[in-house]
Amino acid sequence: MTLKRSSVEGTVSAPRYSEAFADAHGDERLHGRYFTYKTDAGLVAGCAISVTFTIDRPAKDVWPYFKDFSLWQKDHYYSGVVGDLEGKTFSLSDKPNDAELPHYYRVIRVIPEHLIVIHQPIPETDIPGMPGLGGISPGFGVFILNEYDGKTAITILMEHSSYASRTQDMSEEDALAPWREIMSDAQMKLRDLFIPDLKQLVYEGR
Repeated sequence: MTLKRSSVEGTVSAPRYSEAFADAHGDERLHGRYFTYKTDAGLVAGCAISVTFTIDRPAKDVWPYFKDFSLWQKDHYYSGVVGDLEGKTFSLSDKPNDAELPHYYRVIRVIPEHLIVIHQPIPETDIPGMPGLGGISPGFGVFILNEYDGKTAITILMEHSSYASRTQDMSEEDALAPWREIMSDAQMKLRDLFIPDLKQLVYEGR
């Protein structure tokens, strides 16, 4: 008997979600989910990651380090201090001083000591390392600082997606396959590198 591959359900306003990971360490909570949905133009696949953790310092002490993503995101080199770029664009590279890369990212809003919102417009060319066929905004990110009683709770939400197929007959397994390695890598970096490095920077005041 031949098993039928699972078909994709979901719409842009109600994607079909499936679990990727749920990680808890002390005050840190990481949750990753895959999603798929259909449009008239084809099948979209992607991932969403939510992160929460607390730093035992007020937001004014956290912000100078937090807003400069290059300081605490190991092997991620941004063309500027993201928290100083409201209304402007920036590039991201895995090599330092790589100034020739296209600016795929735009900072929509910055509220100092509170909020950074990043959007990736639909690119005119392929983005290296991004799965799929493009065709929609490949990413959106919200970074929130919430101070209470001298401590700062940080919440991060990131979403990435792309057309997996220009038809609607691809299985969910095939559509999500290239995202699984990306999610495993993101989970490791956030848990083992980015969050600990940011906390160390703030606590040591470097």
